[in-house]
Amino acid sequence: MTRDVVLVGASGYGRTYLAEIAALEASGAVRLAGVCDVRPLDDEGRQLAGDRPFDTDLGRLLDRVRPDIGIVATPIHTHLPLARQVLGAGAHLLVEKPPLPTADGWRELVALGRSAGRACQTGFQSLGSRAAARLRALMADGTLGRIRGIGGHGAWSRPDGYYRRAAWAGRREVDGVPVVDGALTNPFAHMVATALFLDNSTGWDDVSGVELELLRARDIQADDTSCVRLRTGRGTVVSAAVTLCAEVTSDPVLLVHGTRGRAALHYTKDVLFLDGVREEHGTTTPLRNLLDHLDDDRVPLQSALADCGGFMRVLDAVRTAPDPRPIAPAWLRRSGSGDEARVLVVGVEAAVAASAEHLSTFAESGAPWALAPVSRS
Repeated sequence: MTRDVVLVGASGYGRTYLAEIAALEASGAVRLAGVCDVRPLDDEGRQLAGDRPFDTDLGRLLDRVRPDIGIVATPIHTHLPLARQVLGAGAHLLVEKPPLPTADGWRELVALGRSAGRACQTGFQSLGSRAAARLRALMADGTLGRIRGIGGHGAWSRPDGYYRRAAWAGRREVDGVPVVDGALTNPFAHMVATALFLDNSTGWDDVSGVELELLRARDIQADDTSCVRLRTGRGTVVSAAVTLCAEVTSDPVLLVHGTRGRAALHYTKDVLFLDGVREEHGTTTPLRNLLDHLDDDRVPLQSALADCGGFMRVLDAVRTAPDPRPIAPAWLRRSGSGDEARVLVVGVEAAVAASAEHLSTFAESGAPWALAPVSRS
């Protein structure tokens, strides 16, 4: 069955959806019914969209076309009003991650989807990884023994241009509206969501005791170097330590510490190491999975909006925490110039790795730029 799709947001990550829709359209799975964006499409966007209807106003576009699916891939703080319109038009919803900037907004959208009888998927691409699914099964069947904890680490670098690309970049709020564009809740949101998925602890009540170290090397509102540690209802300790200020970047990794085995999931590459033995797996995108679910409801959504409660609890803890603490200039270095200029935190690569290995906070690991009280909620 060919399903009509409207894409809301065709630049930034939305361009990935536009390209995927074009590929799926060639196979007959979907038809692009229209595109909505606040800015005109560039040359690449026009080539991918062809002569399909375009509008800067979603309401007008939905009055013109009645899609089966609406994809919302816009700035975080615009997700709720746009998703409301998609569901109000009777379409199924795919909303990019992080799905909402507040827990109340998430609860409202879950309720709206249920009331409308529409499927609501989120864009946590990592949850479609068959490497993640295999690791989750191995944890559940006891292959790794008792799970002592799950530790994530990620070391990326973002240039000045990353924070100049949009008015909401690196912000906790814009004009009083929550945005929560910090390292833990946006660039590394997959790490938190995937760790909770592995532990089968995706519900709001599955997460407790959230501890946060929110730091910033840059003069921004949000965190760019951060650590979270929590405990799930299963008693599993989950930590994630990340930075956007690394001199040496590396793939984000989730380490699963078991009493009979150890696993390392490179979730951006669908690669799993079991006691050092490499396995490569495929993945299913959120849109492809949504289409499969609509064709056969026995196929579960891999990242249903209703199953994002654990992640939203962490996001809400970040949103309501005190402002990130500035890292002292003595521990910072700058490199590059112009839009490619970067701020680097001395020794941050070792600190994030140590946190994942020992399930510790930065301060507990002895990072000198993080020796301060931890926020708890």
